[in-house]
Amino acid sequence: MAETKETIDEARRKAGKAVLELLNTHDLASMTMDQVAAEAEVEVHFLRRLFADMSMLVDQGLRDKDDDILFSLAEDFAEDPEASVREKILEGLIARYEAYAPYKQAIRHLNTASCRNPILGGMLIVRLNTAMHSLLQLAGGAGEGLVGMLRTKGLSAVALSCQRDWIKDDTPDLATTSRALDKRLKQAESLAITFRLIPEEQEREDHGSSQF
Repeated sequence: MAETKETIDEARRKAGKAVLELLNTHDLASMTMDQVAAEAEVEVHFLRRLFADMSMLVDQGLRDKDDDILFSLAEDFAEDPEASVREKILEGLIARYEAYAPYKQAIRHLNTASCRNPILGGMLIVRLNTAMHSLLQLAGGAGEGLVGMLRTKGLSAVALSCQRDWIKDDTPDLATTSRALDKRLKQAESLAITFRLIPEEQEREDHGSSQF
């Protein structure tokens, strides 16, 4: 098989999707590269050259999923230029939970595995921070330097704190998750104003426009 850039990119995406699919029915510790290769329909020796371990495969799957979500959100935000930063952030968080809904069991398995594997746990935190920073940039509330970093970590904390609500949420429109997100965003905004991460004047003018 000729190893063109397109072939490598396609193999990476297929492998990333495959590992998420397998995580819905297998815990990470029991999974092998051979299983992922078979699910992805990629030659295992090729897969081993692309990924050093299972954590890298998981990172690929999550990154591809997050990129797809952001691409879709960019189109949605462009169609509603009058939406506030806060509205875009809330929409983005809900969209992310909706996109990951088919992989709830996979997320459960990753959470369990991360308790025993600090490298995996660190990767999951970095992946979440990256996704939240990208969402903030897309929504227009990223900020610069230390302020930007704190806004990102704050939004990551909101997303992480709502994960348990989302996993248990069996409503068709994720109503329980949406309420939890709205509540925790308001709490985070209040803290952000206190620490001057959000201008209080703009918060009042924009009826809750978060500038995380």
